[in-house]
Amino acid sequence: MASGEEAQIMGAVRTQDMSVSWVSGPGIRNENTDRICILTMANGQIRLTMQSSTINLKGMRLTKGHICVFALFEAYERGEKDAAAADKASEMFISTVMKYDITKKPAAPVIRKCLSKADKAVKKEFRDARYKASVAAFAAKDLTVCSVNGGRMFILSDDGNMKEFRAEGMDVTSIGTSWKNVMMASGGFPVSSDDAEDDMRSPIGDIITKKGMKELPDPSSMIRAQKI
Repeated sequence: MASGEEAQIMGAVRTQDMSVSWVSGPGIRNENTDRICILTMANGQIRLTMQSSTINLKGMRLTKGHICVFALFEAYERGEKDAAAADKASEMFISTVMKYDITKKPAAPVIRKCLSKADKAVKKEFRDARYKASVAAFAAKDLTVCSVNGGRMFILSDDGNMKEFRAEGMDVTSIGTSWKNVMMASGGFPVSSDDAEDDMRSPIGDIITKKGMKELPDPSSMIRAQKI
């Protein structure tokens, strides 16, 4: 679990198919237990961002496809065990998903398999600790989404309809290519279907100010992707 003096974490990356940006803040309790994971693979070159660090994994040619996987993990309830469980789950999920090429395999079974391994690792180490998660997997522009234990995601379709996607257990759904913007938000990030579209388009600095992220009581995080 992160602690001590923490600053706002933000970043952006652009691929040939989409523009991605993210922000995460510790809140006034100054303990950021959210875990942002940004994984992009294009022509065999892999770029991985885990919270505040970015790793360019040169020389690892796991796939010739073009894929992106974004995930947001968070503690189910406040407390060290759930925070540690979210941290463990995020690391296990990403390390497992890098072994698959979802351009050649349906993404939904891969996501389920990777989350199952994350669950086993969490239960083995922390027993009854729980975490929330939201996952978006893109094979080129084909989107598959997943919600675990209440992880939130907002999807703006090409026809302008906004959908909030959330599951109490686990739900993996194929969206296809009919999406325009996607945003996942942790429980501490104040957003609803009414203002999600504005948050998808506003500059990160404006969102931090508008949401009062530095004054929020709990950690708050957001990852968003816009189709190019």
